[in-house]
Amino acid sequence: MHHVIFLCALLVLMGCDDSPFHGLTLMEMEDMEHTGEPNLQVSDQGEVTLSYLREHAGKTTLYLRTLSDAGWSSPKSVTEGKDLLVNWADFPSILAANGRLIAHWLVRQEGPAFAYDVYTASSDDGGARWTAAERLHADTSDTEHGFVSLYAVEDGVGAFWLDGQRYAQAGQSKGMELRHRLLGSKDSDSEEIVDALVCDCCQTDAMVVDGSPVVVYRDRTENDIRDITLARLTDDGWAKTPVGTDGWRISGCPVNGPAMAQGNGILAVAWFTAVPSNRVRVAFSLDGGGSFAAPIDVATDKPLGRVDVVVTPNGRALVSWLAQNEDGFSYREISPEGWVGDAIKVASMETRRASGFPKMIETKGELIFAWTDTLGDVPRVRTSILRLP
Repeated sequence: MHHVIFLCALLVLMGCDDSPFHGLTLMEMEDMEHTGEPNLQVSDQGEVTLSYLREHAGKTTLYLRTLSDAGWSSPKSVTEGKDLLVNWADFPSILAANGRLIAHWLVRQEGPAFAYDVYTASSDDGGARWTAAERLHADTSDTEHGFVSLYAVEDGVGAFWLDGQRYAQAGQSKGMELRHRLLGSKDSDSEEIVDALVCDCCQTDAMVVDGSPVVVYRDRTENDIRDITLARLTDDGWAKTPVGTDGWRISGCPVNGPAMAQGNGILAVAWFTAVPSNRVRVAFSLDGGGSFAAPIDVATDKPLGRVDVVVTPNGRALVSWLAQNEDGFSYREISPEGWVGDAIKVASMETRRASGFPKMIETKGELIFAWTDTLGDVPRVRTSILRLP
């Protein structure tokens, strides 16, 4: 793709003169006032979707844009209503898979408690029309259900999510579960528990690795160690592998989940930890998540986390994070052998909750970035693009 032909694009120089990444191009999008919670997805065929929420005139709308050589498409409404949940850390996604679009979003339950459900719908005409919304999970208790990760399989879509139903069940030990089900396939009526005790409000990430679904998430032990775990479906069930054994003991959820990417036989997982101090880390696996090499520190200058990761065509990881200082939304390159490149700034960002989680994906040798700009009069989602060397 040659997206550098965008009209009215703004070139932003990055890093030192000897950096292999020469610059970013800000991608123009109209009608983006009062938007936030962006998410980027890329299909196995390289199709890129951008989803975001817009709050205006007392209602919230979930919008979709798709990327082509001409730039972002005009926005298409997926769903709207006064009960759509707007959450800085738990946000919708739209995945292109097998010629269809599959969307998920969150809906607040009625009542005084902070409870919400996950709904999904699909479109086979590029987002012009959508099927009737269906609840992802069977449970209807007034608890939280969210932090969804969608992935494509040959005959449908798989979904992982955090399910709080045990909080509403008498006689049960309290804790959030990680659950899974398939949508649009012969096995789509059943859901299963992947892990019976996980951190309550951290993002998950999922994909298919060597033909098997894989999910990474922030785990939780009975004594509140909340480190990162990978689970992979095998013939014997869900096999779990610790990604990093930081030993972070925290009595509450840090709201800072992991991210995962793969390429060239390399699987990379990035995450945030506060042990021994605030830092962003990445670990590599060469056996599809069966084991991981020792973690590599990516950022140690008091980062906030909110990470993302891609694996480039040359087999290295690019890890992004949000910093607490003027560096804002940044990323750097890391090799599986331990080489760490210079930090490169993508955009200035505030660090409050309204700034949300910046996102990054790679497709066809290009990086696409998305973030919420809260520096102006009103928040707005912005995107930029970078051609890899």
